[in-house]
Amino acid sequence: MQHIICTESEIVDNEIKSDGFIKTDKNIFDVNKIWIGPRPTLETNENFKQIIPYILLSYQGKIALYQRTKKGGENRLHNMHSIGFGGHIDAFDLAYQENGEINLDKTIEKSGQREIDEELIVSSITSKKHLGYIYDGSNPVGRVHIGVVEQWELSSDAIKSNEDEIHVVGLLTVEELKNHTGEMENWSSHIINGL
Repeated sequence: MQHIICTESEIVDNEIKSDGFIKTDKNIFDVNKIWIGPRPTLETNENFKQIIPYILLSYQGKIALYQRTKKGGENRLHNMHSIGFGGHIDAFDLAYQENGEINLDKTIEKSGQREIDEELIVSSITSKKHLGYIYDGSNPVGRVHIGVVEQWELSSDAIKSNEDEIHVVGLLTVEELKNHTGEMENWSSHIINGL
């Protein structure tokens, strides 16, 4: 059974007051309130929010767009378009400070990199920037997740899918992405509108 990283909903609710893309460089998490739990339990327990790295891959002002195919595990997302790569942080993604405390920034980075390596073939990453958070409390799925939005710049426009679950559409400008908002996952739509 998969065990994933989460935090208490109260921690997020005290910091995030509205749905959508919240641009901020503030750290909203308390490292002393990070928990590991079984994914099936956490998917329906609104006392916790699963922390999800949501990585935008960019190159020279354009952002990677992909479509989730029907071969993906989450049927609620089949055929939807997205600009966010990443997923649940597994217990084995945890990174630590020298004093034994969880290093959440490194943990998020490690998990995001693992997901990208599993899903894509891309050039090297030249820079990484924290953009903020994404939250959508309008539905049961959204209420148990909080996305950490980052933008990672690629060294070239070479990007190819490594899995049947993902069809890479290409690199698009924000204006071009706005033409796809009707086909987008909620999180991606919120971010595109906020960029």
